[in-house]
Amino acid sequence: MCVVNFKDANVYVLDSLPSLSKPKVQNKKVLHVLEYLDEVIQHLGNNGCVMKAHKLPIKRLKWLPVQEPGSDDCGVHTAKYFDFEQFNEQKAAKV
Repeated sequence: MCVVNFKDANVYVLDSLPSLSKPKVQNKKVLHVLEYLDEVIQHLGNNGCVMKAHKLPIKRLKWLPVQEPGSDDCGVHTAKYFDFEQFNEQKAAKV
């Protein structure tokens, strides 16, 4: 899952199995999604949004816990962190 935060001008990737994914390949896939998001925003009239999602830096959250390899609950694992408005270690420690 990735979260586009226009307020902080960042894209956060929440990957519960980072050791199994290749960052360059993953970044390329995220970039395609961000380019599509820019097209959708433009199509809807952009409502004053001048920032382009595909130009924002892509960050991985180092504090995000990694699930056990072989477990099938990646959706639940990742969704647990979805509701954070801003991602930081203090909030993660409370979870």
